[in-house]
Amino acid sequence: MKIPTTDPIALGGVRRELERQLEERLAVLQELQPFALPSVDPVAYQTSASHRVAIDQITAALNRIDAGTYGLCTRCGRPIAPARLEVLPYAAACIECQSHADAA
Repeated sequence: MKIPTTDPIALGGVRRELERQLEERLAVLQELQPFALPSVDPVAYQTSASHRVAIDQITAALNRIDAGTYGLCTRCGRPIAPARLEVLPYAAACIECQSHADAA
């Protein structure tokens, strides 16, 4: 299923999915919080850190929807491939820019 990022109906579906993922991650984070100290449970600590990063990315994607810039690379401004957004709906960068960032 291709997601045309200018289609308000498709964006509504993307928004709902992002909000669902956000709620899910916030719930997991809340469960892990009492144990998420490196000295108490290092795995819970790392898992919490990963969830916090994803929460920040999802929140940024929701803000891009509100701003009308969802689906555009935050680095180069070109469109992000719809297939990438299907797999990672909170992707902020196109594959090329993300590859350069990962290599740095």
